[in-house]
Amino acid sequence: MTAMGLPDDDGRRQVLLDSLVSGAVAHQPLCPGIGLCRLNAGQKPGLALQIAPEALQAGQVQRVLERRFVHAMVFEGCFVYLDAKGSLVIWHALVPNGQSLDDIVSRLLSLAKLEALDVRRAP
Repeated sequence: MTAMGLPDDDGRRQVLLDSLVSGAVAHQPLCPGIGLCRLNAGQKPGLALQIAPEALQAGQVQRVLERRFVHAMVFEGCFVYLDAKGSLVIWHALVPNGQSLDDIVSRLLSLAKLEALDVRRAP
């Protein structure tokens, strides 16, 4: 059985992230109901962590919003909202020559308190 979360091998991880950014892979499940995808906001390309309503923990939306506000500098560039299906979406723009994809993914997972899904970076 394959472990859930992001690949812990640097090469496979980079291939996956590059595929997401290029649009070759539309959605990368991390565990049931939780996944990463490329999502444009208007003309701005971005990476989004999506948590389906059935995967949300009680009070998770409130905790994410509180963390985003309390730690505004740490999570700068992360936008939090509920989509039309009721999924929690945490979005971050992809900036050319900006933050690395690894850093963006880690920030998205950290804001949602889902660091355990980031196999390589989990303590």
